[in-house]
Amino acid sequence: MITPPELSNVLILPGVQRTAPDSRTLARAVDRGSLIKLRRGAYVERATWEGLDARARHLTRVAAAASASKAPPTFAGMSAAAIWGVPILGEFPDYVTILDRWKGGGRSEPGVRRTAAGQRTAHIEEIDGFAVTNLARTAIDVAFATPFTQAVGSVDWCIYRKNSKATGKDALLHELRTFEGRRGIKLARSVVAFASPLSDSFGESQCRAVIHLMGFAAPQLQVEFHDAEGKMVVDFYWPSVRVAAEFDGKQKYTVAEYTGDHPEEVVWREKKRQDRLLRQIEGVERLITADVSNPARLVAILSEAGVPRGGR
Repeated sequence: MITPPELSNVLILPGVQRTAPDSRTLARAVDRGSLIKLRRGAYVERATWEGLDARARHLTRVAAAASASKAPPTFAGMSAAAIWGVPILGEFPDYVTILDRWKGGGRSEPGVRRTAAGQRTAHIEEIDGFAVTNLARTAIDVAFATPFTQAVGSVDWCIYRKNSKATGKDALLHELRTFEGRRGIKLARSVVAFASPLSDSFGESQCRAVIHLMGFAAPQLQVEFHDAEGKMVVDFYWPSVRVAAEFDGKQKYTVAEYTGDHPEEVVWREKKRQDRLLRQIEGVERLITADVSNPARLVAILSEAGVPRGGR
């Protein structure tokens, strides 16, 4: 980050500027809109801030809170999720969550929320220089904090078979036991019970969660089919009706990383692959983000395909 000449006395942290809280120079810069004030004594240039995604913005708040703390804090909740890289749908909160011992009520610190929930049993790790709750505890915190269809996507990632950081479902269940009696425990348990290491994307997880909530039978996941041309893996498969469904995010057809700048080739390959599948099964349904966002539309597609009910 380039420091304006009038702010040359500011100590630069990763993405954050720190100085005395009564700096008139910084106050004027905030008034002009060239700086964003994150908390007392912590500022970031507006141009930098506007170029950050939701996770990066929250990590900037984390860095600011850590730099202002007298002792190295332990981050929990959505702040730990940001540090771990857990996928979250939408925005992160505008406060950071710090795990701390209960010291009585009455403390107030703008931009920081302190929690003592599970503090005695929490396992702490270091990620990128920050002390954070371990991934299992972090996954449970996210399950408490977000709706079912979103939490499933996050928790699936935490146990994902191809995730080098992944934890196990047993670890999630162990963490859950430390929160018995807490408000929201029923929903958190349902998220953990439903979570699977087989989901290949957040969107796919969310799609599976909506299918479940709409009352359809649970599909088999990542089922393999083989023919002379090789292996094909489908996201969802209902063997009783021999119908498969696949979730296709928009990126698959629009982002160069996936298309190689030739989206028409992707469409053609998918068409040929579907023809191969239809030689072995009765139907293949394509589900997209718009279908997941409109459950009635998803119900119509799966019902017409003959997908059985009875899953919720």
